[in-house]
Amino acid sequence: MAASDVSFGITLFAGALIDSVDTTAKIDKKELRGSDGNIARVHPYNPTTNFSVKGHGAMSLVPGIATPGITSISGGLSLIEEVKRGEKNDDFNGWEFSGINYPNALQV
Repeated sequence: MAASDVSFGITLFAGALIDSVDTTAKIDKKELRGSDGNIARVHPYNPTTNFSVKGHGAMSLVPGIATPGITSISGGLSLIEEVKRGEKNDDFNGWEFSGINYPNALQV
């Protein structure tokens, strides 16, 4: 395979002190079984993307509706569900936030 099929480093989030960015795209489904017991129809709905970012330095997000800053997530509504800040006596201070993007939702 060509060397262009692999990348190294963080490209999904702008920032110099980012440890990791994780995204998980999901979809719900409704299955309908036929008379023979086999799945005969499937309806996918409610696409969402869970995300988390870990890093160091300044970070001003708080739980609530916000733009997560992940390049692969756009549109809809993003909800920051959890923000963690951590300190250790032998490491740099860090932070982490996680949430979910609802691409078809609007804020009420």
